[in-house]
Amino acid sequence: MPYQEVRIADLQPGSYVVQVLQQSGEVIVKHAGWVRNAQAVDMLRRKGVQVVLVDPAKALKPEPAEGLTDSTTPTARSDEAAARSLFSDEWPKAERALLNTQKAQRQLLDAARQQQQIDLTLVYEVSAGLAESISRNQDVLLCLSRIAEQSDSLLQHSINCAVYMAAFGRYLNLPPHKVQALITAALLHDIGKAINPDLLQAEDHKAIPASLNALQKTANLSGEVSLWISQHCAHLDGSGSPKISAGQIEKASRMLAIVNSYEKLTSPQTSKLGPLAASRLLLERTPHKLDAELLQQFIKCIGIYPPGSVVKLTSGKLALVLENNAKKPLLPKVKVFYHSVHQHHVTPKVLDLARQQEEQIDSCVELKKYGLDVRNYI
Repeated sequence: MPYQEVRIADLQPGSYVVQVLQQSGEVIVKHAGWVRNAQAVDMLRRKGVQVVLVDPAKALKPEPAEGLTDSTTPTARSDEAAARSLFSDEWPKAERALLNTQKAQRQLLDAARQQQQIDLTLVYEVSAGLAESISRNQDVLLCLSRIAEQSDSLLQHSINCAVYMAAFGRYLNLPPHKVQALITAALLHDIGKAINPDLLQAEDHKAIPASLNALQKTANLSGEVSLWISQHCAHLDGSGSPKISAGQIEKASRMLAIVNSYEKLTSPQTSKLGPLAASRLLLERTPHKLDAELLQQFIKCIGIYPPGSVVKLTSGKLALVLENNAKKPLLPKVKVFYHSVHQHHVTPKVLDLARQQEEQIDSCVELKKYGLDVRNYI
């Protein structure tokens, strides 16, 4: 049974809430869970929740109003404002980290294509660089990686996955060495496609044996990285490849599966699906394929409209998403640059959607249909 969007006024006790889709308050849903009674529905309403995503298949018989259970009810938290670099200050540093990663990854893929041994020294160096940039201000690197265009789609995919993984690992408060290992796995997970170009258009799992074979010959590669790569096409219901149980699938493998799927669905080079539509599609793959809790955390991490996305505002103006708003994910900071209705440029202006009432995001857009290049509006 497909998930359903439900307005808070229509939310029934006993519903299983997968995700909050629209809200006006200062909260972020921390866990998916059951809204067991009218008291729980009222709590969400008071917190500003307006629209939720519900799984009808998990509906329960409503319980009498009573205290809420922390382990099963969606909870809210206010993220503390962490000290971080200004967007403009981090831009040149993030740009340098991304350029270094592109150079190293290009060398790695070229070596794989030529059947040469893979040198991981540069991979470890650039992994550290990506992690450091993300720790200072993740929005900058997320924006840069999304708007970058490479003729090599495999190169672009692996780098975007690495950036997403860096942000995801930090969001989950994983230790630095674990985050770097996750970034390394993201950079290497499709190496088999470079070795055998026939696999570029094949299903992802068919490239895993070639990837693992190449990595077995690589010195100083952590065994856990190979394990995560080997499992990233497995599904929690036992399908996928390899066909293993949910209990056997590592948390990092589940993270890589989410990152890989999301990047493929949202890449401007290979897909026309917007971030919001992609998130909804991935939610439909839970819990039988993807980990529902981790997916929800990933969406919170990068935002409903990730930096680098192009959106149309209610006025018809187009804007580039620059920075997320963790407390109000539907109201990021954007840069307005074009009017889609009047078809002319407007004076570029940075607009914090959370600090005004006139504009809201109407939809994500594909900028190429307007004959525009997003890189001209940075």
